[in-house]
Amino acid sequence: MTTNRPGSDPKEKFQAMVWSIGTASTLMLMKLIVGVLTQSLSLIASAVDSIMDICTSTLNLVSLREAEKPADHEHEYGHGKIESLAGLLQSLFISGSGVYLIYEAIKRFMKGYEINHVPVAISVMVISIIFTLILTQRLKRVGRKSGSLILKTETLHYTMDYLMNGVVIVSLLLVRFTGQTIWDLLLALGIACYVLKEAIGIMRTSVDELIDRALPITENRLIQEIIVGFYPDVLGYHQLRTRKIGTKKFIDFHIEIRKEQKFRHAHEITERLIGKIKERFPDSDVTVHYDPEGEA
Repeated sequence: MTTNRPGSDPKEKFQAMVWSIGTASTLMLMKLIVGVLTQSLSLIASAVDSIMDICTSTLNLVSLREAEKPADHEHEYGHGKIESLAGLLQSLFISGSGVYLIYEAIKRFMKGYEINHVPVAISVMVISIIFTLILTQRLKRVGRKSGSLILKTETLHYTMDYLMNGVVIVSLLLVRFTGQTIWDLLLALGIACYVLKEAIGIMRTSVDELIDRALPITENRLIQEIIVGFYPDVLGYHQLRTRKIGTKKFIDFHIEIRKEQKFRHAHEITERLIGKIKERFPDSDVTVHYDPEGEA
């Protein structure tokens, strides 16, 4: 027996993604123009990251629309894995930008360069921080409400941007007061390493969902505790299987019920158990089979 609960409002998630694309586009133009003008690698690095954000946010918007489609006869478990695939592609994009920054930093270290118009560059980064902070809070709120992997990765993107903008300001101030462009290079390398670290985290999450990895141990234990402590006539359980597809968690297992229980009563026990599990895991699809005592 299976019960379903409708997910969060898709319109709110789509609006959040459109905000992401618009904000990233605005900031990218500002950073790129001023970065080329000032020759600051850390500012150009931030612009490159914004370009990647535009690409991945656009991909995520398309993926989100596809993932929200209901299950059909060809995709009986829905389209949620599109989110996982988008997360994987996004992590590869982020990794590419990180590798590019490392390459550019090494090249500039070998050749040397100067940074001009530092006050203008700092002003652009302050504006970027304000824009990014507003966007991050919006994404975090919608992502927490929906549980969407795509929105969580979007939030991570712009949290990284927020931190990156602050780091760029620090590097520009150091260059301004010391006259040494090495600070710009070192902080650009630091950004690149952080980008690569976070990209690997997104990649692992996406791959886990694509290969149907079980839910975390803590969640599996909670499910087991609910089953065991639910009702005296439930003598045991077996074949517990869990996985996550997009925002939905799939849980299925067998329970063993006392043989003397009537079919209707066994059905009621099973339905109440499903409801109990869905109280703790709201966006889930729970399937339970019941077997008579001794016939499991």
